[in-house]
Amino acid sequence: MKISTLIRTFLLALLPAIALAADADIAVVVNKANPSDNITKAQLRKMLLGEQEKWSSGAKVSVLLRSSGPEREGVLRAICAMSALEFEQYFVHANFGGETASLPKSLASAIAVRQLIASVPGAIGFIRVSDVNDSVKVVKLDGAGPGEPAYKLKAGN
Repeated sequence: MKISTLIRTFLLALLPAIALAADADIAVVVNKANPSDNITKAQLRKMLLGEQEKWSSGAKVSVLLRSSGPEREGVLRAICAMSALEFEQYFVHANFGGETASLPKSLASAIAVRQLIASVPGAIGFIRVSDVNDSVKVVKLDGAGPGEPAYKLKAGN
């Protein structure tokens, strides 16, 4: 009986840390009509850098990011291995066959990101798991979803 009480106490002590870690996960979210359920880090990087403009379904990719904060920092570090300044400079110097690529659309809040994704069929964005609701669809990143041990997209990475 003492061992089970000790184990129960230990597990209860861990719950806040587990919840906090899951809240640090940044969900990759798409419009609910998007047929994709999984995206690779390489595909996501191409989308963020303007190198992939269409989904496999043919819909135009519309990347949405928070204008600042830990979500933006985490995505840029984990996916592009860049700081926000390096990311912006990339677009200044990038040459896409003579055309200029535009930066992903920046929005002030997670709610704005979520609402725009819900209304644009080819939209993809990044919000904390706690900001996800049923108006958008969470896709896996390299086969892992938020809250799973293999999931690597965290706020402020």
